[in-house]
Parts: sequence; structure tokens; C-alpha cells
Amino acid sequence: MKLTSSILSVTACCSVIWVAHAQENYSLWPRRPVELEQARRLYVHGKDDAQALTLLGPFINKRGLAGREARRLVGLIRIRQYLSTSNPHMLSHIVKRGENLERIATTYNSTAELLALINLMTNPSDLKAGQRVNVAPADLRLELHVGERELTLWDGRTLVAAYDVQPSVDLKGEENEETKLSDRDGEINGAHVPRASALFASSDRMLTFANGLVLINDTRRAPKKAYVQMQRKDLNELSLLVRGGARLSVVRKEEGFDPFATVNARKVPPKRKREGSSRSR
Repeated sequence: MKLTSSILSVTACCSVIWVAHAQENYSLWPRRPVELEQARRLYVHGKDDAQALTLLGPFINKRGLAGREARRLVGLIRIRQYLSTSNPHMLSHIVKRGENLERIATTYNSTAELLALINLMTNPSDLKAGQRVNVAPADLRLELHVGERELTLWDGRTLVAAYDVQPSVDLKGEENEETKLSDRDGEINGAHVPRASALFASSDRMLTFANGLVLINDTRRAPKKAYVQMQRKDLNELSLLVRGGARLSVVRKEEGFDPFATVNARKVPPKRKREGSSRSR
């Protein structure tokens, strides 16, 4: 299966399913916000993304159904913009002799899979010296809202994407936690597929974090550790956008949560100084 067609089919499938799901949800609302309905119609008909984002802005940080629907729609619009070569954050790189896509991605804090998608590469190994490559830095962070069963992706203070998730029971608690993405693996029929393999592009992804938490698709058997299940298409899409070392905030307590504050992380007690170590001799 070609890399580009595989990735594009994931994104297209995600958009179609969301639109149908959104229409179903809206039809059930006794009093749905007019702004969300207007924004949804603008998106469905491919009209004025800027106006749609303006209408959705007041709902992005709200909890509950209105906030969730707004974040899904904002994510669909922003993903489309993020992957566009007209994105003002898009950079241009001239391939040097001996460079491969993985090395270029590392230089710009991106992922090889994302660069292959943006540049419509069917065979990324065919890079040639002097070739111009569009580059999208992917220095993004994640927020897992355990109680809301939602995973959001952010570029600074800008929402990039939002996904429904199902956290395992042992993730519940009261303390927020900070961790980082350590591995982006693949698997086919339960067999591990390393990122260097030619089969990785068509594999199902699994993301592992430094605290032991894993993100798996909802068709995979639950592991004997803390995990979060996502729809397969969502997890495969997410794996394109996040690189190793990406920050994850596990949000168990919404009140007072600030993604830019260091108080979110569990505090590790400082080591005690040995008695008398500070005394002058």
C-alpha cells in the first residue's frame, strides 16, 4: 500500500465520519447553540473557515457537549490548514547530499510520515540532492482529559485537533501529571512493526509514554498497564503529527489546570541534605 494514499484515506475517512456523527448529535439537542450549527454548515459546505473559527472560539474551552462538538469541528478545520502548503508556518528545505526524510524531520522537530504526506511522496527513499521539500514543524503537545474522555492536540495555545478516547479505570485519580512520548510503534495482526520497516506506513500505531501509559486503537486487546483506547483512524492520524518527546498532560483535575504552569506535574520531594552538610568547617 502506498504511503500517501494510506494516510490521505485516514484523513478523509475521519472527516466523513465526523460530519455524519455531528449531524446526528445536533439533531438530538433540545437547544443547540446557533453558533455551532452555523459553523458546522460553513465547514460542510467548504465556506469561510475564518468565520467558522470565530463562531466556535467562545466554546473551545467549555466542558460538556457544546465544548466537545466545537473542539471536534475546530480540529477538522485546523488540521486542513495545518497540512496545507499555504500554512504560514510551513518551511522550505533544500535536500543535501546524504540526507533522508527522517533526518530532515528530526532537524525541524517534525515526523517523516508528516513530511511524506505534505509533499505527496509515494516513495520517500527517492529523495535527491537539490530537491525542495515542504516542512511543517510538529512541536505539538497533548492534553488527556480523563474525566471528559477527550484527547486534545495543541500548537502553543492553538487547538489543532480533538479526539474521543476511552481511558482505563486505573487512570482515574485526583493528581494531574506530566509525561513525554517515548515511542511511536506499529503493529500488524499483533506483530510489532518498527518505524524503519517498509510496512510501518500501513501498520496500526501505538504510542508509548515515559510514565508507562500507552495509546492503542479500540480493536486491540487491552494491555496489563495503564492505557487509553482511541478509534484506529484517530490514532493513526495522531501518530503523524506528534514526534518523540512530545509533552502529554494527564488532566484528572480540571479546576485550576494551566498547561503552561509547572504545578501540573506531580511534585517529587527534594532529596534531604545530609545532616551537617551545610555547616561551615
